[in-house]
Amino acid sequence: MSTRRYKNGLAKVGRYWWICFKRGKQKVELSTGCTNRADAEFVLAEEKRKKGFQRLGIKLPESIQAPLVGDVVREWASCNRGVLSDRYLNQALESLDRHWAPIAKDPMNEVTTEKVDKLRASYLGGNGFKTLKGHRIEIPHTLGGWNRQVRLLSAVYGWAIRDRKYLSSRPWYARERKVQQTGRPVVWPEKVQAYLAAVDSHSRKTVIRLGIRMQLGLGLRESEAGGARWEWLSWRQEEYLPGDTKNRKTRRIPIPAWLLQLLLAEWNRQGCPTHGLVLPDAKEEQKARGFTKNAIREAGDDIGVPGLHPHRMRATFATTHYEAGTPLSEIQQMMGHEKPITTLKYIEMRQVRAAEAQAKVAAAMGFALGAPSKQEAS
Repeated sequence: MSTRRYKNGLAKVGRYWWICFKRGKQKVELSTGCTNRADAEFVLAEEKRKKGFQRLGIKLPESIQAPLVGDVVREWASCNRGVLSDRYLNQALESLDRHWAPIAKDPMNEVTTEKVDKLRASYLGGNGFKTLKGHRIEIPHTLGGWNRQVRLLSAVYGWAIRDRKYLSSRPWYARERKVQQTGRPVVWPEKVQAYLAAVDSHSRKTVIRLGIRMQLGLGLRESEAGGARWEWLSWRQEEYLPGDTKNRKTRRIPIPAWLLQLLLAEWNRQGCPTHGLVLPDAKEEQKARGFTKNAIREAGDDIGVPGLHPHRMRATFATTHYEAGTPLSEIQQMMGHEKPITTLKYIEMRQVRAAEAQAKVAAAMGFALGAPSKQEAS
């Protein structure tokens, strides 16, 4: 028989709170693993809900009712402006209006796995929209898109649990679905000149032409190219040190000679400034996100590489360096990645390299190319 003395279903034992309640002849007694009473009250309410107390008409205390999902998503987006990218936050707000509407007015602790499963079925049964050459077309939602929805919702719940203490744990579970991987578009080294010629044919603006070349030659993100500044460029050492990066760490990137000449020409054209934006817009401000998007996509269509977007320029940078024999550690440093596994995700392999490797292995094994084996000759 338990010796713990419970008050309103709670008892403090050492550091942790225990809960105890009955429903008919069934008794529930367990440790919450929580060190503060507020979290223990929430666990008590959750255990009661699982046992059907709400269906019996038992009202849970108002103090443990979690805020609504829609309110928390908007609070999360507001608090993380300037910390997370605007595109990421706007995507979450758009998902709240389009895909999460059925749970937007539910308390966070009442979103169950069953409700999330219904959201998945609704999402996969609908269509999204994509703009292609000025035309808006419908495309079916995919499992990859659903995985992004799960990650977004998990991020909101993680913030609510970790930073706001609205919950002690996530009340639902949804595993990401496996997606068949397909080859991603990249501009192979031998096609770069044809690609840049196509870029120049689609855009006469220097900021777009030079912005794409900076992404290709320095491995910059589009936002880093748009926010590049003259004071971050070292003419003496021929290096570029981006001062506003995603992980807030400066990295040294050697500038290739062909790109250095283009930057020098633009520097002279602007009157040899000592500071300021390399690619300012008409209002002398940083270029908006997506300023190279259309030119990159259209030039890719011209050379037979559809589906290109600005971030694939970083993949082109990593892939061309890898094929040129640059050590992975140096590619990682220039791209500003914390771990080499992240850099490997940007490197695309192709069958030509695999075929060459197979030929070298065959020669090392003693197989003469084009000659029949001894068994075949006999």
